[in-house]
Amino acid sequence: MIRRRNILARAFFGILFFFLLGNHFAFAQEQYFKFPVTVEGVYKISSAQLNAIGISDIRNISIYGNAGMLDQKLDSVSLGLREIPVQVIDNELYFFLEGPHTVRAIENTWTYHHHHYTDTLYYLIGSKTPSMNILLEPSSTNTSTGSVYQILTKKEETINILSSGRKWYGSAFNSGQAYNMQFDLPASRQGDLLLQSQVMAQSLQTANFSLSVNGQSRANFSIPSIPNSIYGIKGREENLLIQIPSQSQNTLSYTLNFQTADVNGTAYIDYISVAIPFSSNNLPIGIFHHLGDSPIVITKPANLKTWKVSNMYDVKEVESNSLLSNGEKVVTFNPQNTPSINQWTPAAQNLRNESINSTLIIISPEALLSEANRLANHKNSLGISARVVRLSEIFDAFGYGSYDIVAIRNFLAYHYHQSGQLKHVLFFGKGTFDYKRKITGGRPNLVPSYSSRNSLNPLATYSSDDFFGFLDFGQGEWEESTAGDESMKIGVGRIPAINLSEAREAVNKIIAYESRKNLAGDWKRRIAFFADDGDNNIHLNDAENHARFLSENHPEYILEKIYLDRYEQIRSAGRQSSPQAREALKTTVEEGLLILNYIGHGNETTLTAEQVFQISDFRDWPENELLPLLVTATCEFGRHDSPFLRSGAEEMLFAPNKGAIGLLTTGRPVFSSINFALNKAFIEDVFQEENGERLDLGEIFKRTKNNSLNGAFNRNFSLLGDPSLKLAIPDLNTTVKEIQDVQLELSIDTLRAMQQVRIQGEIQDPMTGAKIMRFGTFNLEIRDKKIEERTLGDESTPTSFLEEGNVLFNSEGVFTNGEFDIDVFIPQNIDYDFGEGKLRIFAILDDGLEAMGANNITIGGTAASNIIDTQGPEVNLKFGYEYGEDLSQFKAYNIKLQAELSDESGINISNNNLGQDILLYINDQEPINLNRFYRSTQNTFKQGILQAPVSGLQEGANQIIFEVWDNVGNSTTVQREVIVDGSQRIKILENITYPNPTSELSKFKIKHNRPGENLMLQVRVFTLTGSEIFKASRRYVMADYLLDDFEWNFFHSKTNYPVKGTYIYELQLTSELDNTMDRKSGKIIIK
Repeated sequence: MIRRRNILARAFFGILFFFLLGNHFAFAQEQYFKFPVTVEGVYKISSAQLNAIGISDIRNISIYGNAGMLDQKLDSVSLGLREIPVQVIDNELYFFLEGPHTVRAIENTWTYHHHHYTDTLYYLIGSKTPSMNILLEPSSTNTSTGSVYQILTKKEETINILSSGRKWYGSAFNSGQAYNMQFDLPASRQGDLLLQSQVMAQSLQTANFSLSVNGQSRANFSIPSIPNSIYGIKGREENLLIQIPSQSQNTLSYTLNFQTADVNGTAYIDYISVAIPFSSNNLPIGIFHHLGDSPIVITKPANLKTWKVSNMYDVKEVESNSLLSNGEKVVTFNPQNTPSINQWTPAAQNLRNESINSTLIIISPEALLSEANRLANHKNSLGISARVVRLSEIFDAFGYGSYDIVAIRNFLAYHYHQSGQLKHVLFFGKGTFDYKRKITGGRPNLVPSYSSRNSLNPLATYSSDDFFGFLDFGQGEWEESTAGDESMKIGVGRIPAINLSEAREAVNKIIAYESRKNLAGDWKRRIAFFADDGDNNIHLNDAENHARFLSENHPEYILEKIYLDRYEQIRSAGRQSSPQAREALKTTVEEGLLILNYIGHGNETTLTAEQVFQISDFRDWPENELLPLLVTATCEFGRHDSPFLRSGAEEMLFAPNKGAIGLLTTGRPVFSSINFALNKAFIEDVFQEENGERLDLGEIFKRTKNNSLNGAFNRNFSLLGDPSLKLAIPDLNTTVKEIQDVQLELSIDTLRAMQQVRIQGEIQDPMTGAKIMRFGTFNLEIRDKKIEERTLGDESTPTSFLEEGNVLFNSEGVFTNGEFDIDVFIPQNIDYDFGEGKLRIFAILDDGLEAMGANNITIGGTAASNIIDTQGPEVNLKFGYEYGEDLSQFKAYNIKLQAELSDESGINISNNNLGQDILLYINDQEPINLNRFYRSTQNTFKQGILQAPVSGLQEGANQIIFEVWDNVGNSTTVQREVIVDGSQRIKILENITYPNPTSELSKFKIKHNRPGENLMLQVRVFTLTGSEIFKASRRYVMADYLLDDFEWNFFHSKTNYPVKGTYIYELQLTSELDNTMDRKSGKIIIK
């Protein structure tokens, strides 16, 4: 019933929408021009001016616009073009227009509304038959007269206190100083003045103020102190309204003195406004407001035009007199002295005229348009209907040419209701709180975001793109309280690029991720929780709650836990650090993750007070195409709206070939409870499906926000990335059909030590359960019961948490016609108590599709095995620069190890018996555990392969011992001597350039002796006479043995196109570790 009502309501509003806006589709096909206005008043355009823009009949013209800022609250009227009435006088067109900053008289006072986004308002002019004309106001028989007020306001915008929110204040003044401002007063005024001023104080002690006007004391007031805390409010405001006796001077001098006991106390003026009284029956030229309670009569001055302009869309002409109620205003003017509109530019309205049926709209500034279009083309190739829209065209069509962020929301609402297809919007460019570009030298505000009204409370101020997802009629006011919470209707994401280079990197990463997301690797089922310490273990406990939900509801995912308090911490120079935690985080990310979820303290560039992650370290992280979605339930790491600094989230989004594919991240300080609720909503939504399809990031983000509404406190949580992107989750399922005890030839539901079993299963379509008749490879992993681990208790009481169980078996195999079977031997090294273990399978089909699944299975006890195995494993040990080589002498101290292993009972990789691991001893160093590098192969437990990096060799002879155990307790030890000769300096071992001869580009392959180090490669190309025609460098972090991705494209240079002939290239490779360098050269033949 509820669903039926929602459908009917949507249909009703849709009909209303088209009824109200239908004419504007025709209007949008006409030529429109925009012109600027900076102050309210009456303006005119002559017939000659109109002829210049192609309008021949002055009676067939219309003006459109909005008074001040566009309304945040969405209604159908705000989606149309609002026409302003006009009047023709002596072949000239006259009309009244509001300025960007407006005054509204109400209840014996007035409110000043400053435009937050622009100081110049634009209006549209176009041809229309007939024009909307100004009508006559009926005369009044009332004879009551009184005062009306001309209101003058001055406001400076110099500083944004928190670099957040939409309010800016004037220049600061300190204790013992005074702020001065002067107003010129018209001589024809009469009566007492009214003065309104808003003052803000930032003081740890009570702030005391005394106001003088023209040297006379007029008011004393105080503003309470602010708390001395990091997240306490940073200022308090006071609004002052006083009456000033009639002045003889024609100037008003405002002087505000400030005193406080806080030596660092500071005061700021928001605005000063003066209401100047005039008799309603003796008005000069100007704009006048009625502030009184009772209606009064205004008399039209001789030789002046008088209009009632309380409503810009319903202006009435006063012929002789008119009754003026509270809050209404009039304008008196001389047509001969009225300012003319003399500048205009075309204003495109095509966005109103065409129907945009795309599911993804990408809003881009002109500067980033090429990359926005490249992304849209990629999306369209995937079947995602995408459309790029210029930001300037949105302002023209839905903001009347004015810079107003509400125009963006209105544009989206227009097409959301028109087509019913819109799912996501991507803001393609950085947005900052500096709408008016007050800050010089800062990063540009290319695509503006929404800023909170609150600009003084660090915990309640925010920047958010959520506002642009409020597309139902009645939404958008978004009051900053829980009562003001609203739900997004579409997914919203942002790529905050500041230039084409950053935009290109972001698009490259998206295309690579979506084009190669079926790249083999179990990284797609790995999720890491990274939790801070301290605070009574709240961050760890939150992570455990989220991990528990995933373990119970999505057991196919492998959960990694990087909990800071499980690693040793070192105290030095007054702070703590944890090299072990840093290395654990780095290694986990290098191995590839689907999601990295951080919970704890942080700031714009750092995670944890121990600086486990810093953006400055990120430079030395290696490139990695296995990019995670990063979730940061912390403070400010995702502060993407600052023109001053570069947040960690932005660095990770734009880092070439590493970092993150997207981030759900916070841009302001937040409460841990708010973070928990939001993270909980994310965890519960991220793996949901709709109509059998995985959700994209925009839908996940929308649901996450809508399911965790909490007033202003979680509104700064943003999606940085492409909302239409789906995580690289396999499309198909794997399922185990039977587990059979080979010896007993019976199906079983429990795995026991010393038991040989055969596991059979298949690849299935998740929607239908049908078997997928394909070929491919698979990985099967069996884990023992979860292990209880305990933290060290560095900053809080030691606590326990559950870790994934020991790996008992890990194997690669092949499947045929969608079916697989594999022989498994359960080792003797298990936890013999019965409990729930895990069996996971990850499969790759021959067409690149992937499948995964998990089964809970009981593990424990011992089988009555008849196996007889008294021999240790057979070992074929190889060392090389690359896997598979068999060398004994090297010029490098970092090499590769490959061990081919076989045994009748299989190889033990369980950590349950500390004496039976696969261990590598290098000289006299501590042994290295290699269990995780072994995989059995060919659908059997009896043979397999181990491939692992070897580092730490010394110059000269190295004694290496390799020790391995089988599953019943037999061991084998192999000893080898490896000679390292020539590792003291970096050395280019081999290099080639290809193709050679070539006509378009040269690629370089370089082998060297410093794999694992940070290297700098420089390539130079010379003519035979020694003239340099090409030079480029590239830094390699933790470089591979083979560098094969450097190329010289002849046509990238716009000046140095090489002619046919022979050229000399020079390679220079430098180690950052010891600054040693090697050079090689050769010939390139260009044909």
